[in-house]
Amino acid sequence: MLGTKLAVRFGTKLVVAGGLFAVACFYAWVATASATTSYGTIAAQMVLYGIGLGFTSAPATEAIMGVVPIDKAGVGSAVNEATRLLGGTLGVAAIGSIYASLYSARLTAALPTRLPSPLAHSAHASVGAALQVAAGLSHVGQASLAREIDSAASGAFIHGLSAGCLVAGGVALAGAIMAALLLPAQPAAQVDLQG
Repeated sequence: MLGTKLAVRFGTKLVVAGGLFAVACFYAWVATASATTSYGTIAAQMVLYGIGLGFTSAPATEAIMGVVPIDKAGVGSAVNEATRLLGGTLGVAAIGSIYASLYSARLTAALPTRLPSPLAHSAHASVGAALQVAAGLSHVGQASLAREIDSAASGAFIHGLSAGCLVAGGVALAGAIMAALLLPAQPAAQVDLQG
């Protein structure tokens, strides 16, 4: 709600571009994460992301719906929601693919060569699976090997996460630039074309 009020006062272009810039900063900040990142830092990152989305979502929807004639409001709303869902789905698929390929490549390089092949294959399924392999080895007295797998999985996860966040941050920054260039300065006044 605050994002919409700020858009009315300061302009849609400024608020949406600022919100997308905050989202880009969030992704850049998360890209610096490590296995020892504190919960306080993660909470601050989430607040920054929430502010960015709050400044972006409602004012951008208002800008879209403000140029749609009233008799086409249902169609405009449906198209807006469909593009939002499509963008989110494609984003998850693209960034997830980047993460998964980098995780797998880094894990392959970092896993101990003495790890049996079936366990190495299991570790490649996900970071959770790799940590389960490490926990299982720890329970059967292979603490040293378990620590190496845990370290390899954590490092591979952070590597993939950082790259995915940098890509997402780049997309958000491109969106901020596009918003600054293409959005109207103020929300459009709703015109009743039937009267």
